[in-house]
Amino acid sequence: RKVHVKVNPDADISLLAEDAAHRVISLISRYPDVLATAINTLEPCSIVQYLFKLSHAISSAWDSLKVLDQPEELAEARLLMYWSARVVLGSALTLLGLEPLERM
Repeated sequence: RKVHVKVNPDADISLLAEDAAHRVISLISRYPDVLATAINTLEPCSIVQYLFKLSHAISSAWDSLKVLDQPEELAEARLLMYWSARVVLGSALTLLGLEPLERM
């Protein structure tokens, strides 16, 4: 909200070299597999467990991987990561019948 960088789908995510960023990106990439597991086993709890893991990874990353006051290319890469995580969280919550919050 305070950042003057916009989400750039072409951001250079290779700039995200930190372990915290790798954890978030790795979890985001697992989302299709989590959905497939939930569908095949008819157990939505796998989505809930995934949401806990992703939320924890985002929270950990948020403490150390700031977007504000960073070089523009790095800020764009981090913002894309956080935006992608937001999209995945929103999608998963909606599938569970929950309405995602816009702000806390």
